[in-house]
Amino acid sequence: MQTIIIVLLTIIIIVTVLATIYISLYNKIQFSKIRIDEAEKIIIEELHNCYNLIQSCKKTIEKNTKMDISMFTELERFKKGKGLSYDFDKKITATLATIEVIRNDYPKIEEKKDFKETMRKIDESQTKIDAAKSFYNKYNSRLVTMIKSFPCNIIASIHGIYAQPFYEAKEIFNEKDDGIKI
Repeated sequence: MQTIIIVLLTIIIIVTVLATIYISLYNKIQFSKIRIDEAEKIIIEELHNCYNLIQSCKKTIEKNTKMDISMFTELERFKKGKGLSYDFDKKITATLATIEVIRNDYPKIEEKKDFKETMRKIDESQTKIDAAKSFYNKYNSRLVTMIKSFPCNIIASIHGIYAQPFYEAKEIFNEKDDGIKI
């Protein structure tokens, strides 16, 4: 009788220890996953904000330069197409580079108060995007490390949690990732 009690207590202790380890590791994985999701939301929100600010710049540029800027049309078409956020980010970055060239070619446009204010807001938005990407990559790195180690890889597989590609390199790892939908 005493042997049965010892065996049962041993089993209970082992199950309790395993359950505690499982819960602890699962919580660590979820913590990183939640942080990654938060960063994605910030990136998407700021990309939309930046897009709206670029649209404000478009009006000022067209009024003051008499240029037909096709990249604005491409950006609008891409936005309507509901592409992936990292592709949208690339389009916005290319558009901002063109705006910077226009700023250098037309110094008088920089004197416009609304243009200057919009460019300041775009810089703030880009800073937030860069910070969110850094945050995303930091927690994604932690998630990748955990998922590649035992027993976290088993826990992640059970719950359908997979390693996310790093934000700047998503197109390289596109075999599993569908990207962040806008």
